[in-house]
Amino acid sequence: MMRGERTPDALSRALAEPSRRAILESLQFGRRTVTELVQATGLKQPNVSNHLAKMRQQGLVKAERMGRFVYYSLAMPFADVLLRMHEIAASATPTPKTPVPSSSPEASAMKPSTPEQVASWRQTLLDALLQGDESTAVILINSMLAQGVAMPFIYEEIFQFCLQSIGEMYQQELTDEAHEHLASAIVERLMARIAQFYTPIALVGCRAVLGCVAGNWHQLGLRMIADGLHALGWETLFLGANVPTPSFVEIVRSAKPNLVVVSVAMQEQWEEAQRLLQHLKELRQHHSFLIAVGGHYIDDHPERVPHEEGFLTAPTLSRFLEYIRARWPKGCYEEKEEPFDGNNAL
Repeated sequence: MMRGERTPDALSRALAEPSRRAILESLQFGRRTVTELVQATGLKQPNVSNHLAKMRQQGLVKAERMGRFVYYSLAMPFADVLLRMHEIAASATPTPKTPVPSSSPEASAMKPSTPEQVASWRQTLLDALLQGDESTAVILINSMLAQGVAMPFIYEEIFQFCLQSIGEMYQQELTDEAHEHLASAIVERLMARIAQFYTPIALVGCRAVLGCVAGNWHQLGLRMIADGLHALGWETLFLGANVPTPSFVEIVRSAKPNLVVVSVAMQEQWEEAQRLLQHLKELRQHHSFLIAVGGHYIDDHPERVPHEEGFLTAPTLSRFLEYIRARWPKGCYEEKEEPFDGNNAL
């Protein structure tokens, strides 16, 4: 192959090799030296240099000398790298007896094999969050993605565990509110990286509206659901925290979604949530959609969710996504109505 000649096969081979994949993923945020790539990936310096030399020959990365340092960067748009990642995931052989659609965030992922590894990931991230050490947290997440750890597993077993632990520490006055907020902000930025990694190749024609009931400012769990749906190819209209009921109802009326997700965090929000759910039930007389209700309060009181057709609650993100894949195995194009113009939503 001539120097600088770039082919899909060369990129596919690079992404199929975990170390080169980690290097390419690290370069998405800009040029880096060999030393910086060693720190970001956890690989040995000779290995990084060897992989970079081969990928330069294949035209996948380029080098630029500035003074005493050589900086490496991607020789193609990172969108090309993402596309090939998902093509590789789509061609992966599903686990026997439990086939997973190619659009699933778990399509090419394997759960960690040992509790010791999970405990190590949790402790590393927990320490980084408490210290505000975002760089260490990023290196950890890059490593987990390079190893094929699934998005729902990272969100449930790592992020939720760490945030719950920090919340308990706050209740025991072992940390303060500022550090709790800092940890949440870092996790939210880490989620943005993971969501980019799992960008779907194509949408499946399904639309979801997700929002926190008025008075609920805890949106991180809802954001996790939105990311999971987006990875499955859904169009997600994420309204965020503290959505006034009239505005929530109006955007559902205008958007005509297939799914509405409502988050309720505390008991004092339940009365307003009931009003919102009643309005949503009335809208379903004109446009059919599923209503999913979740949040900390619902986790403790699942019996509050109406036991009637069209309502859903699930104890975990994984269970929720499993239901969604089973409910819409081929997408929603047959159900889809006219396009939604967000400018006319509110």
